[in-house]
Amino acid sequence: MKYRWLAIIPALFLNTTFNAGTLSAQTEHDPNQAVPSLTVAPGLQATLFASEPKISSPSSMDVDSQGRVWICEVVNYRSNLHGIPTRKEGDRILILEDTNADGKADKTTVFYQGNEINGSQGICVLGNKVIVAASPNVFLFTDENNDGKADKKELLFKVAGGEHDHSAHTSIFG
Repeated sequence: MKYRWLAIIPALFLNTTFNAGTLSAQTEHDPNQAVPSLTVAPGLQATLFASEPKISSPSSMDVDSQGRVWICEVVNYRSNLHGIPTRKEGDRILILEDTNADGKADKTTVFYQGNEINGSQGICVLGNKVIVAASPNVFLFTDENNDGKADKKELLFKVAGGEHDHSAHTSIFG
């Protein structure tokens, strides 16, 4: 009787595992349905600018002086814990643009892609330079010919901390 609870734990684990799989299949989210559920301040309006497949697992963003939205994707977030990256080519830094002024991203440019930025937690765009926090490193990317692609990558510094969540997350120019 004293150790009866030990028999209950595996049963609870199996039940939780089974139900988690069932729930995730039932709860796919439609981005168009999510927008009306947002609470916004009076006088403001929330609209959908971009969603999958244009972007996947965004972690951070910045908006440049041209109104382009820069996104760090973290498809491979914590993949090193499991040993299997989700995207072999590495995570991406994207530039999203609304070229026809309809309020929606209609152009996507991959600024940079690589495994050294997997799990990036911060981005700061300063003209043709982009600072990206990708623990334990902080990188400086430069677009030298203004084509929307990183031409140069430099390691600015290594930071203390590890495993993404306990390290640098973003840079603020000021």
